[in-house]
Amino acid sequence: MELRDVVSQSRYIKIPPGATARDALVAMVENKTDFLLVDRADPNDAYGIVTRWDIVERAIAGGRDLGSTPVLDLARKPLVVMNNLDLDLRWVAKKMANENVSKIAVFDKETFLGFISDVDILKAISEKAKAKGARK
Repeated sequence: MELRDVVSQSRYIKIPPGATARDALVAMVENKTDFLLVDRADPNDAYGIVTRWDIVERAIAGGRDLGSTPVLDLARKPLVVMNNLDLDLRWVAKKMANENVSKIAVFDKETFLGFISDVDILKAISEKAKAKGARK
């Protein structure tokens, strides 16, 4: 199974770089997701990611006010990126392990396609294993 097979099912929510931690938390809850894409401020800027854990660890546990804490203070930038859609998922998993991340941004040249997560990989491998078992 290749990266292109899994990222095509990816869904993401984008938040502006000027948003607050409160905005990010509300967007996550409303959209039932645990991460957001932080948009670029301009074409020369990098995309970022903010996760529920970033909000817990860097804002709430630190006693910061969610309404005044900029999302950029919590986000990780630049993203860990892959752009070879033909890669086997084992190489995507290897990149996650090497970078110590659970989500990787996927681009096709300059076009952002979405994220692939460790859960996406596990689901894809599980489906493949079930399909193999059904054929026997």
